[in-house]
Amino acid sequence: MIELNYTILIQMVIFIALVLTLNKILYQPVFRLMDERKRLIDGNLEEARKLNQEAEKLLEDYERKLVEARQQAVKIVNEAKAKAQEEQKEALAQVRKEFEETFAQLRDRLEKEKEEARKKLRQTVGVLAVLISEKILGRRLEERV
Repeated sequence: MIELNYTILIQMVIFIALVLTLNKILYQPVFRLMDERKRLIDGNLEEARKLNQEAEKLLEDYERKLVEARQQAVKIVNEAKAKAQEEQKEALAQVRKEFEETFAQLRDRLEKEKEEARKKLRQTVGVLAVLISEKILGRRLEERV
C-alpha cells in the first residue's frame, strides 16, 4: 500500500518550485521569443502581401501605359501616313497643274508660231509665184495692191 508521509509533501513543494522557477527562467522567455517570432513572421507576411499587391498594381499600371503608348504610336504612324498621302496628293496636283499650264503655254506658242509660219509662207508663196511667173513669161509682172 501507498504510504502518505511528509516526503510527498516536500516533493510536491519542490516540484511546484521547480515548475515556477522553470516557468520564470525557461518557459516565459521561450514563449516570449516564440510570440515575438510569430509577430515578426506575421508582420513580414503582411509586408510581403502589401508589396505583392503594390507590385501587381505597378504591373497593371505598366501594362496599361504600355497599351496606351502602343495605341499612341499607332495613331502617330497613321497620322503620319495620312499626312504623307495628303502631301503626295497635293504635290501630284501641283505638278499636274504646272504641267497643264506649261503645256497650254507651249500649245499657244506653237499655234502662234504656226500662224506666223503660215503668214510667212503665204507671203513667200506670193513672191515665189510672181517670180516663177516672171521667169516663165519672161517679163515683169505688176504688183496688185
